[in-house]
Amino acid sequence: MLDRLLASSVKEILLFWRDPRSRSALFAMPIMQVVIFGLAATLEVRHVDLAIINEDSGRWSQELISRVESASFMGSTAHFDSVAQFTGSLERREVLLGLHFPADFSRNIVAGRPASVQLIVDGRRANAGQVTASYVRDIAAGLGMELAGMEPQFVNPPQAAVRHWFNPNLYFRWFMVPNLAASLSMMIALLITSLSIARERELGTFDQLLVSPSTPLEIIASKIVPALLAGSIVGIIITAIAVFGFGVPFYGNLFLLFGAMLPYLVSVVGVGLVISSMVKTQQQAVLGLFFVMIPMMVISGFATPVENMPLWLQYIAEASPLKHFLIIVQGSFLKSMPAADVWSNVWPMLVIGAVTLTTATLFVQRRLQ
Repeated sequence: MLDRLLASSVKEILLFWRDPRSRSALFAMPIMQVVIFGLAATLEVRHVDLAIINEDSGRWSQELISRVESASFMGSTAHFDSVAQFTGSLERREVLLGLHFPADFSRNIVAGRPASVQLIVDGRRANAGQVTASYVRDIAAGLGMELAGMEPQFVNPPQAAVRHWFNPNLYFRWFMVPNLAASLSMMIALLITSLSIARERELGTFDQLLVSPSTPLEIIASKIVPALLAGSIVGIIITAIAVFGFGVPFYGNLFLLFGAMLPYLVSVVGVGLVISSMVKTQQQAVLGLFFVMIPMMVISGFATPVENMPLWLQYIAEASPLKHFLIIVQGSFLKSMPAADVWSNVWPMLVIGAVTLTTATLFVQRRLQ
């Protein structure tokens, strides 16, 4: 049995390695994707084009303008004499947002009355506009706190000190790049396994399995080995890029992380083998792959929190191995996740792997009969 299993596994590895496109998919594509996503996929806003409509000639409007213009997220600043001039620039998408100071802004501050500045945001770029608006509000709040301590007519407002654990500066890259280690290794493992049996059928070599002494369990095991190796290599490469290339801190245990990667990849491989055992062509396998992979990523918490989803969808998300492994990856990078918490996310992946691998074995056994 071990000889047959070893021979079948070596055959699968050689078939994969001899294909130049498969080798590029294993090494070149994940590296290119992690670099592109790591640099481009971010919610941080930089190089903002700001418009200033200042009808006030006092000191405090100039003080707030200078603080905003010197902020790190700022790009260019345009000054307008009226809101009508600003409207045309906003319609042409030349600016993202505008600050409109009324004529009595500084006068109200000196008199101890409430002073407000209008913040006009381009709603067509809602995400960037809201993030930039929060930056500007923080700057204005900082000026207000200083005024409360300088001017006797102001009452010092209550203060709230905000501290972000695990990611103090809210670097989005610290969140995105570790997630890519889980998602890209899943994509590679799914791609290899979903095409494996379908490729055998198209090449006509699947008929040889009918007369071979290999059992359905041995066939399934031989298809697992190349996907496990490829997924593990991709996960290790991206983890190294995250730490040494993007400077993402790693506080956890490498042995726990890579130990949890094995049941994760087994559960993912099981899903791919179910797809491959059900279809007849590689084209159908690719369509089935996208039909399964996209929902798995959407409900996993890769981009949006699972807690924000409807309750019934949260229960479905428990069947996604990516959801459990993302918790382990994020906990291993940004905090020292204890072994008990790792195990609480490993055993669901073991259950998923047992169910999917059993299903794939039954499908293959039915095909061989």
